[in-house]
Amino acid sequence: MQFTPREKRRAKVAVLMAVNAVPLVGVLALDWSLVALLAVYWVELGACLVGAAVKALFAEGRPTYDANGFSWLVFGALSEKRGRVGLPVLPLSIQVANLPAILMALAIGSVGWVLFGAIGVGGVGETTGATLTDAESLSVGLGVLAVVVGRAVDVGRYLLGGTYASVPPQQPLQSALVSMAGTGSALLIGGGFVIAGAPPPFVLAFVLAVKLLADIVDVYRDRLEAYDERTSVDLGFAPDTPEWERIESSRDGAEVVRPKPSAVVVGGVVRGLRSPLALLLVTGLTLVGLLSTATTDGVAVELLGGAVIVAGVFTALGVFDRSFRYLAMEYRVCDGASGDGRLVGYDRLFGPQWRLAPESRTELKRVRSATDRLFGSETLRLERDDRVYRLPHLPPDAVEAGGRSAVAGGPASA
Repeated sequence: MQFTPREKRRAKVAVLMAVNAVPLVGVLALDWSLVALLAVYWVELGACLVGAAVKALFAEGRPTYDANGFSWLVFGALSEKRGRVGLPVLPLSIQVANLPAILMALAIGSVGWVLFGAIGVGGVGETTGATLTDAESLSVGLGVLAVVVGRAVDVGRYLLGGTYASVPPQQPLQSALVSMAGTGSALLIGGGFVIAGAPPPFVLAFVLAVKLLADIVDVYRDRLEAYDERTSVDLGFAPDTPEWERIESSRDGAEVVRPKPSAVVVGGVVRGLRSPLALLLVTGLTLVGLLSTATTDGVAVELLGGAVIVAGVFTALGVFDRSFRYLAMEYRVCDGASGDGRLVGYDRLFGPQWRLAPESRTELKRVRSATDRLFGSETLRLERDDRVYRLPHLPPDAVEAGGRSAVAGGPASA
């Protein structure tokens, strides 16, 4: 027997109503404490975030965020890299460009999760002085186990069903953050009510109502997406699933230009030390250390040593950033009788990254940074379609031979 989407939604809503009624019955009939209920909900939020991160990790859809928004150190290198890393045993792979969104979601979600737990659970427990009995501890343990198993089953269905093949990484992350915002706000506000002296039954009803509402919204998310797509009202539910551009590239008949490896590494050192955060921390620690040395008998070894450590960390990050971006890159100039004049940026580890049409090549500008002057290299740069294309630290003869009309636009400032 086949069920219609409407019947499936109704059945799911009925199940959710029954599931959300269980805590209410437990508190009213079995004398569970409010702290026990909030503790289970709090763990559910954490499990929801971790499950969404796993889903996003294996999502194969193209990320919908603007890579320029992640132009920070290391994050930018990951977000702009097109390619996947296969797992040795499972038929799954990790898309490199998914990592920045996952890391940001985990950072934001973790802060919210800790805040919700501290106020919603810890604040209520401290205010009411309630402690879990042995029976409640067992119930909470079973509830936590059920939450973790439920999230694991959900992730398993997502992977085994192949849903990840057409889903961008933002979709599960946004769903998890919306759910955390709904239920977490209920915990936060409910905890505030208890701390302010509100009666526990009122807080209980408030938390259960908001939790149920968040679950219902998740069930009807597909209807909200459809409504968002066919109307001019932007609710933020309409999925944006751009596809990766197909790039074909071959070395046959193409001139290949590669950056100088030593210049890439040294450029990474400069990139790391020139990071605004690195400059702020190193300068601040150094100035405070020198001031402490001048006003006291001893030398502020801790502060000056801290400045050296910070500089070393950012140097390592800068080297990774530039090496991951450019060390395995080669630029294929497809001129000649069999070529169409395009320029393809090809990563020898992850495959083709981008391509420029012949007319775009003519807009490339020469840039000479301090690293280029040190190593006698040149860099080509182009801003096009809200993206910056860089061909860094190329040998001058390779630029002249391989670029030809690509540098016709003339010099540009570094």
